[in-house]
Order: sequence, then structure tokens, then C-alpha cells
Amino acid sequence: MSHFLTRTLQALRLPLFCALLWWLPVGSAQAQVSCTATMTNVAFGTVDLVDGSAPSTTATLSYTCTNTSSSATFARVCFNIGDGDQGLTNFNPRVMRDSALNSLRFQLYQGTTGGTIWGSNGNPTVPSPFAVNISIPRRSGGISGTTSGSATMAGQILGLQSTAPPGAYQDNFGTVHTSITLTSSTSSAPADCNSSTSGNFPFVVNAIIAKSCLVTADPLNFGTVTGLPGAANSDQTSTINVTCTTPTPYTVALSPSNGATTGAGVMSPTGGVPGNTDTVAYRLYRDAARSSPWGSVTGTNTFAGTGTGQVQALSVYGRVLGASANVRPDSYRDVVTVNVNY
Repeated sequence: MSHFLTRTLQALRLPLFCALLWWLPVGSAQAQVSCTATMTNVAFGTVDLVDGSAPSTTATLSYTCTNTSSSATFARVCFNIGDGDQGLTNFNPRVMRDSALNSLRFQLYQGTTGGTIWGSNGNPTVPSPFAVNISIPRRSGGISGTTSGSATMAGQILGLQSTAPPGAYQDNFGTVHTSITLTSSTSSAPADCNSSTSGNFPFVVNAIIAKSCLVTADPLNFGTVTGLPGAANSDQTSTINVTCTTPTPYTVALSPSNGATTGAGVMSPTGGVPGNTDTVAYRLYRDAARSSPWGSVTGTNTFAGTGTGQVQALSVYGRVLGASANVRPDSYRDVVTVNVNY
């Protein structure tokens, strides 16, 4: 009887037979699943990059998938992100920009370990999307089945970007830069997530680079000084290393422990000779000729510069005055405070 019915449909109702061949596979294999998601902004806050560091932060992806069919389903869901409005064509690394179009390189990762870049489907040159395999209960009592979840994602600004100027940077991942794609099945877990699109999850990546400076200083060591009356001056140099954001103006002031504003300090004995109260006078200068004192009066005897984001080495020229060399043999020391104002 079944064989006869089939032949009759083929002979007399061919259009109906074709319609049945199209309808039955779709109804039996494709579950009725959709997903929504939200993503918190990837907010780095205010960052300091002059030391070459790589600031990081996290964001949370939250999703809910709904099943309106009468069968429990399996689904593979992919959360895709692209390059962002400000970082067009940049995936590895991605790029934030400020209002002057200066760039700040960063990357987004799946999970918090920073190992797998978060990308999207459909482009072999782009990293893979974040994917989850889920099962969703069937619709029951007129209420659709749902499954929800969340994942923590990591964002990191790449290191060694001290030359990036201060300012507010962002990359906007609007609706055209995010998407949810999925494949669902009532029989087994799908191997891909390319069957349908189910919305988006817009978010923003942002950071503020603050004006900042980093300073280090090498000791100014005069070595062994001849302690005889009328001895010659003893000259030595040292280096102060200043790194300031681009293009940040700064001044460097030097203050000996005696509070002198002219860079004229005194070294005190370190205790090698009991009862020694002698001191050794010294001066600090900005030039090799030792004609321009280096003190702490801004605009008068300080050093002025402009940051480049790179280390700027400043030479300090020191002199122990020979006229004060008639002191007891001992070790002498002073502490000079380096103040960078910007």
C-alpha cells in the first residue's frame, strides 16, 4: 500500500511530493533556538605606560539561549567580534585611537589567561570566536526552555608603548562588529556554529593615558679626594634618566639635604672616624664647564625638557671644591633629592 501511494503521488501530485521533501527534513532536524548576549565594556581606566608595562583588565560576557521547540536541543554558539570602529582592519593587535587618531595597541582574549585571541567566523586570517556547547530544555507548559551562562574575558594593552601621547582612547565594537551565530540539533551536539545569526552584543574598549614621568639616578661618586690644603677641585659626573609621556613638558630640580636651592651641598662623615664632624662641600651643575648651577629654583637653575616617551639621559656635573679639602680622612656622603615637575 505504501509503494502504491508513493507512485500515485509521483504520477498525479508531483508538486505536492516536492513540497513534502522540502518540509520534512527542516521540521525534523532544525531546532528553534535563538540566543541573546550582553558584554560589559573593556575599561582599562587610567593607565601609566612610561615604564613599558602592559596593563590588563577583564570584562564579562553573559548570554541566554531560548528553545521554542517541543524537543530538548543541543547547540554550538559562537560569539564573534571584529576590529571595531576605530581599529578598522586591525585584529592582531587591535587598535584604540584618540581624537587626534593616535593609536594604542591592545588585544582581547578568551578567558583570563591571555592565551587565545578572541576573533570571529568567516575569515581565515582572523582568530576564532569564543564558542560554547550547550543543551537547552524543550518547551514545556507553554514556556520556552532556556539556558544561560557567562564567561570572563581578558583585555590587555600591549607593552612598550611609552610613546603614546596622553589622552582618551577607545575602540567601539558596535552592532556591525559583533554577532552571535549558532547551529542547533535535536539529535547530537553540532560541530560548527554557522547555520544562523542570532543578534549581537555591542561594547566599548577604552583607556585613558595620563601624563606621567619616571626618573632614576645613578650615584655621583667622587672617589678618593686628596685631603690637603689647596688641593685642586675634584670633578665627576652622574646621570639622571627621565622618561615622560609625549609631549609632556617637565623640569628637573636638585635639592641637597641642606636645603640649598643653588645646588651647593655638603657631605657629612659616615662614621668611619669617631668624633669626626668635618664636612666636604660640593656643587652640582648642568654643564661640563660647571658654570650653570643645578638647583631647585624653577626657571632659574633647573633643567627643562619635553617628554618623548623614551628615556632621556641628563648629565649631572659635580665638583668637590679644593678649598674645602682640608678635612679628616673619612668617607663622606650626602643625599640629593631629584624632583621632576610636569
